[in-house]
Amino acid sequence: MGFNTIAILLILHIVLSLLYAAFIFLGKSTLTPANILPILLIPGFGLLAALVAEWQNRSGPGEKSFNENPGMLSLTEDIYWKTIQRREETQSIVPLEEALVVNDRQTRKKLIFEMLLDDPMKNIDILLLARENNDADTAHYANTTIAKIQRGFQLQLQKLAVDYEKNPGDEITLDRYIDVLGRFIESGLSEAYLQHKQRLIFAELLDHKIAQTGPGKIVLQKKIQNALELKDFSSAFEAVEELKTIYPDDQNTWVHLLLVSVETRDSRHLESTISEIRRRKIEWSAENKESVQPWVEV
Repeated sequence: MGFNTIAILLILHIVLSLLYAAFIFLGKSTLTPANILPILLIPGFGLLAALVAEWQNRSGPGEKSFNENPGMLSLTEDIYWKTIQRREETQSIVPLEEALVVNDRQTRKKLIFEMLLDDPMKNIDILLLARENNDADTAHYANTTIAKIQRGFQLQLQKLAVDYEKNPGDEITLDRYIDVLGRFIESGLSEAYLQHKQRLIFAELLDHKIAQTGPGKIVLQKKIQNALELKDFSSAFEAVEELKTIYPDDQNTWVHLLLVSVETRDSRHLESTISEIRRRKIEWSAENKESVQPWVEV
């Protein structure tokens, strides 16, 4: 095939693609402007794929939407490019946990897709369950979303680690590093073989924060939780005693004192803490009251 023939075919492709783009912008096509770029950049196949998608979208009585054919996603329904439009019709609301276990493929896929596009981090526990689901589509989109979230955390942490190493005295960078690393660890998305190392880094960051700005309540509570996960019980006891000294009237102080006693199986420390709680007039929130009741009646 000569050069002139190739040039003619490329020009023809560009002209047809631009015409198709005009139809999209005029609303004559079921595709969206987001689909124009691949149509233009992939000679021949891009236009062919668009025509196939157009035919699929228009086949049958009227345009098939995501709701009518949950087994197929057209180019207009790419979950990374647009959100699912709010459906106007009345529908039954099923908890996501139930949707994952009931044998209702259509409901499960609708709810999972909506969750992925809404706020995946808010429903991370459900995503972790969904990736083990027997339905291939559900597991695929859950795994894809989890991988994107993990990658996002990793990129943030890499940048923060470099910034922190360059300027460890920058309080804003340190706070951001603690926040992002803490959320990544608690999300359950960190690989098991990395979590111990990440918790050790987290412990160093918290100690640096305490040395830099003093033993704040939230930082001490994070240090206690992290130390217990690392089985560093001496650090947990040290932090909880400091918390007790500085914030003796805070109900969360006593929740953490009980927690450390129970996790370390220190019966003497537990009895001492229970006795102190009984002597003090602590105003408990409903949540904290429920959490301490197995050990002390409040």
